[in-house]
Amino acid sequence: MKGKLKLISGKKIESPLTQKTRPTTSKVREAIINILGQTLEQASWLDLCSGSGVMACEALQKGAKRILAIEKQRGTAKTCKRNLIEVSKTLDYPCHIEVICKEVISFLKKGPENKNIEFIKNHPSSEKKFDFIFLDPPYDSNIYEPSQELLLSNQWIKKTSILICECSSKSPPRIHNGWELKKNKFYGNTSILILTPNQALN
Repeated sequence: MKGKLKLISGKKIESPLTQKTRPTTSKVREAIINILGQTLEQASWLDLCSGSGVMACEALQKGAKRILAIEKQRGTAKTCKRNLIEVSKTLDYPCHIEVICKEVISFLKKGPENKNIEFIKNHPSSEKKFDFIFLDPPYDSNIYEPSQELLLSNQWIKKTSILICECSSKSPPRIHNGWELKKNKFYGNTSILILTPNQALN
């Protein structure tokens, strides 16, 4: 059984009705889009623990040209792909959409040259690193810090990349020393951490 989510634009997409997913609320999504603004145009977006893909759909509607979403639940990953494809049909510019059903940590360990990524096969000479990474695992998961570390050590990011972590306001994750906290926004039980690579370590 599936429900519906409404994007900021008003377009409706599917939401898997399962306790294993917790879609990012419209209030939080709008806040993230307002923070990122026009920097999303022509950008690449890596969506970790993507769920329904609602945040990636918002990024797509704001001009992102490449979306790679990672979701370990097979049924949810299929919903995510359907949502992204439906949104892409409303756009008047080309974009690359890819959804991979995989656990996030094992996926990140393979690095952006991973041959399972279709984009690498189709665009071998293109930039493979990401401008934006959105990390939204279950709040009580233990993957926040290892994800931060792997994004750095396996070269998923650029010096200008931005990592957006959605987490619990009551128990925010520890920030790896390779990242700097630029903004911390609170929305009730949910917090958003905006992180950039620590330039002092480069």
